[in-house]
Amino acid sequence: MTIRGITFLVSALLLFAVQDAVVKYLTEQYEVLQILTWRILAVVMIIGCIAQIKLGWCFLKTHYRTLMFLRGFLAFAAFTNYYFALNHMPLGDAATIYMTAPLFVTALSVPLLGEQVGMRRWVAVIIGFGAVVFMLNPGSSLFQPIALLPLVSALFYSFIPILTRNFDPKEHTLTITFYTTLSYAVLCLAISIAVHLWPALPQDSSIWGLIAQPWNTLNAQAWVLVILSSVMFAAGILCITTAYRAAEVSILAPFEYSYLLWATMIGYIVFADVPTLRTWLAGFIIAGSGIYIAVRERHAARSVTAQP
Repeated sequence: MTIRGITFLVSALLLFAVQDAVVKYLTEQYEVLQILTWRILAVVMIIGCIAQIKLGWCFLKTHYRTLMFLRGFLAFAAFTNYYFALNHMPLGDAATIYMTAPLFVTALSVPLLGEQVGMRRWVAVIIGFGAVVFMLNPGSSLFQPIALLPLVSALFYSFIPILTRNFDPKEHTLTITFYTTLSYAVLCLAISIAVHLWPALPQDSSIWGLIAQPWNTLNAQAWVLVILSSVMFAAGILCITTAYRAAEVSILAPFEYSYLLWATMIGYIVFADVPTLRTWLAGFIIAGSGIYIAVRERHAARSVTAQP
């Protein structure tokens, strides 16, 4: 079962990396919000159809609808920031910064869940974030504020696993996924309507000016790529769900960093992006910090279980 879980997780992260590259490619010609809106609408239909076929209409029943919609808001904030960053920076660089999410989860689990985090894990968290500072090199002429967006994305994403722990374990994953993607889609639609009603002026350099740009009509190739990215995103969600049901979280956590490998490889193949030495070093340090934290958490969990 462990090998099965690892296989599904690594496959899911490969799917996410490929569809991230597809979205990045599309946003070179079309607006980020436009692509994300059409993609998430397709994902909702795919997940909804799978849930209805597997569970019937009872998949809509839940006692956690508010929490699920909050989860969708967090997913919207996380992924939207990430894809706006991808529109301006290499895939490998954005992925490296985004992989600080497990560090945020560890740090936030103390005030939000009351968990105990030992000194060694705190040191690993500090070292991981220090690697991000080293990579971004703030204060230099090469630093761009847009590079902070993957960090913001990681922060929002880190709330999702913490929030998910409040769900009843019996709550079906398809129900959680459907409501999460549905609320994500509602937010995309709401902002898309606002963009069409109040488009930004050409000289507007504010955040709204970045978001509220006029949409271009998608051609046939773009529609194919949007549908392809939607299928890959939905398949990735289902694969990652299967993975975490087949193996323990502490075992799978280190393999989450395979996304860095996939993103770097695909970025090089598709966009000819070559990571800098700072990116390579930061990636190794962030991955090492995250893996160390996962190993320490597993050790701590075993110690608690072993107590009489």
